Amino acid sequence: MRTTLKRGIGRGASVNGNGSGNGRAILPPVVRTPMRRYSVPPPPRRTTLGTVGWFFRWLALAVVIVAVGIAGGAYLWSQQTLSDLSGHTQNVKKARKLLTQKVPDASQPAIALLVGYDARKGADASFAGSRSDTIMLVRADPQLKAVSMLSFPRDLLVPIYCAKGPIGVVDRINSAWARCGASGTVATVTALTHVRPDYLITVDFHGFKLLVNKLHGVYMDVDHRYLNTQGGPGGYAKIDLEPGYQKLDGEQALDFVRFRHTDSDITRTARQQLFLTALRERLAGGSIFDALKIVGALKGNLEIETGSGNPLSTDTALSYLQFAHGLPNGHFFRDAIDNLTGYNTLQAPQSSIDAAVQQFLHPDVSAPQQANAAALGIKPKPPKPHLKPAQVSVLVLNGTTTIQGGAADTSYSLAQQGFRTLALPSGQLPNAPNQGFWSQTQVYYDRRQPKAQAAAELLRKTLPGAVVSPLPANIRPFARAAGSPETVVVIGSNFGGVQAPAPPPTAQIPKHEPPQVYTSPGLTLDQIRAVRHRLPFVPMVPHVIESHSQLAMLEPVRVYKPAPYHKGLRLTFVLTTSGNEYWGIEETDWNDAPVLRHPTVSHVFHGRHFDFYYSGSHLHMVVLRTPKASYWVVNTLLDRLSNETMIAIARGLEPLGK
Repeated sequence: MRTTLKRGIGRGASVNGNGSGNGRAILPPVVRTPMRRYSVPPPPRRTTLGTVGWFFRWLALAVVIVAVGIAGGAYLWSQQTLSDLSGHTQNVKKARKLLTQKVPDASQPAIALLVGYDARKGADASFAGSRSDTIMLVRADPQLKAVSMLSFPRDLLVPIYCAKGPIGVVDRINSAWARCGASGTVATVTALTHVRPDYLITVDFHGFKLLVNKLHGVYMDVDHRYLNTQGGPGGYAKIDLEPGYQKLDGEQALDFVRFRHTDSDITRTARQQLFLTALRERLAGGSIFDALKIVGALKGNLEIETGSGNPLSTDTALSYLQFAHGLPNGHFFRDAIDNLTGYNTLQAPQSSIDAAVQQFLHPDVSAPQQANAAALGIKPKPPKPHLKPAQVSVLVLNGTTTIQGGAADTSYSLAQQGFRTLALPSGQLPNAPNQGFWSQTQVYYDRRQPKAQAAAELLRKTLPGAVVSPLPANIRPFARAAGSPETVVVIGSNFGGVQAPAPPPTAQIPKHEPPQVYTSPGLTLDQIRAVRHRLPFVPMVPHVIESHSQLAMLEPVRVYKPAPYHKGLRLTFVLTTSGNEYWGIEETDWNDAPVLRHPTVSHVFHGRHFDFYYSGSHLHMVVLRTPKASYWVVNTLLDRLSNETMIAIARGLEPLGK
């Protein structure tokens, strides 16, 4: 073996080579090979196209990094915003245990109790914290794509409850806030309606004004001249609003929704509901993050409490905002308690309250179409026959590991409801593919079977949070093994159990009746001629008037600017049967006003185009469209004019000069 020892190199060699041991080498080690110099080769010359590609690759990477940073920051910011809005006062926190303990999934219906209260300071300090001013239940149903509202007049006499139960007092419903705070209002409303809210939302007057001002105003239709410049000994607030569709700032909007000096508490609740409708229209014109930014400015004046005490999640908040943004027109239901009697205090039989609650819980999304057909004298299509549970076959599979025995228990519960439940062959576990990764409960239907989709929709109503879709390929073998049922249910982690099917909607569709009108083109002819020169469009003269109406005493005809670069003409009429209910005709060249978006239905009569805007079964507005202007007939706050009357007035509009 050849080693370096022979050359005196290595660990075994002597130090100086002659054995003297003086520790010095005689010669340096011999270099075995020549030394080499290395250099990095020059980079290849980049072509212009290559330089451009290099630039855009780095630009794309930078954009991705920035986008990820912004998205993460926005998510954290929105989480902090929603956390700031969760209940932070002891008053609201004490009501937590009276709410449902499990917040519904964003795909399920949810109910919020909205309470507006007076927390003014300074000159109005005597009213601060005295009583709640607005009490309203709001229900969002993403499955039906509907929102329903049920307001309670603050002067409604009811048994008052506190957190521990009834206190043996019958008083105005808003006194529950003064006696027991937020807990009293929640407990009193729950006892009255047998509806337990999922959320409690409280806002004070300052927060209300701040919300409107952060939106730079909200467009609302003011039904008549509101004038009370002196205030009043009974606490009546000052107000000075002119009629017409216009933008209201925070102070004006608060004055409008709270006013009841010359009308009633019933009318005030209608104004509050219309404000929420207008607020939704305003928010629909912006982005979702704009809405979160506005809501974020309300911390300290707005509280959102849940039964768990946890803040609303960003995903849930975004889901609700998206739902409200895409809500179809006519699916905003304004419910009211009928048969109210009294003036300073109001009373209603429990049967009327129960009926209003049923309408609130079960909105009929077909009501606008049915009411429209009745108003036009069109024979409605016969309803499709409803499937019964006994006609539906279903297989249930486990899609989650968090619910032990979920498939078996659900099959049993569905069988108790009358459904025909099928099972897999003996020995085959009812577990869906990728068990544990199904976040949402699915109801699949077999497209090859004629009534399968209808069967799936019926099943969905008994499974809160479930979604319906066609049977996918990876589930089909399970269905085939069980005997090919029409439907297959895969239980997800959001599964909330089986509930009894909801009763059919209880909306009362008005029957067709002749319009209550009379012909009188001369009622407004002179007034319209007098202002014709101030309008950039041809005004319309109403030839048909509601039978018990005349022009209002205060500002019956008004020319104004509803928006920059636009003009409007407002005609205001009063119902002589009540003396304090008003309807109007708005004429404007502002053809894309927010309220005109998304009509419920449209019709053409003798070559003229009309848009109908329904609120449930009530026709709230009819709009005659022309290329240069639009002409609106607007119902009273309580929709007193019948649907047929509204249509007759709109069809009776004729251009000035004819």
